[in-house]
Amino acid sequence: MYTARRKIQKDKGLEPTEFEDTVAQAFFDLENGNQELKSDLKDLYINGAVQMDLPGNRKAVIIYVPYRLRKAYKKIHVRLVRELEKKFSGKFPGQISLKVNNRHLALTW
Repeated sequence: MYTARRKIQKDKGLEPTEFEDTVAQAFFDLENGNQELKSDLKDLYINGAVQMDLPGNRKAVIIYVPYRLRKAYKKIHVRLVRELEKKFSGKFPGQISLKVNNRHLALTW
């Protein structure tokens, strides 16, 4: 059976944290509920996610992705950010910006 756990693949069999499960569930929900992103998210997954507090009462989320999937994430990042803003709008105030670097995506609220 296909579940949100397939959207996160941790190294060395480590168990995902509760926050990582939340982000993986958001990716899973987007894949199953958004026709615009469904085919693009089908083969994508994350390696981890970390929530950080920033100065000025802001929050940031770092989503780690495999390097080989970087181009696929860059291709959909505008639509992905828009949909993640909708998903997390009640949990994190502010605007999301997405930056794709060598090994991670940085989402800042």
